[in-house]
Amino acid sequence: MTPVRIRTALAALPLVALAGCGLTGPDSYGTDERKVTVDAGDEFTLEVPASPSLGENWYLAEPRPDSAVLRYESKGEDYEGGDKGVTGAGGGTQQFEFTAVAPGKTTVKLLYCPHGLCHSAAEVTASPSPGVSASPPVLTAAETDTPDDNDNPTYYLYTITVT
Repeated sequence: MTPVRIRTALAALPLVALAGCGLTGPDSYGTDERKVTVDAGDEFTLEVPASPSLGENWYLAEPRPDSAVLRYESKGEDYEGGDKGVTGAGGGTQQFEFTAVAPGKTTVKLLYCPHGLCHSAAEVTASPSPGVSASPPVLTAAETDTPDDNDNPTYYLYTITVT
């Protein structure tokens, strides 16, 4: 091997080593992948489209996933700025981060709230007080539904299998 090839190969070694160390981050699944299989110990993210400036948000709903199978870590947000500060001009995502604890199967139930129709998962599941109108009925999305298909609060169910 020539000295130039040796230097090139040595320079690439750290990149190859880091590629196997999760440098790209945990796997991410959207609303189009609601049957997820991961290994015990894996970290992963459920990433959903959201525009909070338009009143569009997501919440982790009850019942929560089986904690013996899956641990909920946190919720994150990533919003893109709109053109010249125009409200609603940007899009973004909300992320729900999990760690697979042990083999088994559980369900993650995410509530999609468009148009500011709800401000928490508890709000749509609570019984209204006397004299207070009930929130709109909450639908469960079909396997092929996307948030664009729903104008009402909708549950998205993710089946998580940990091997």
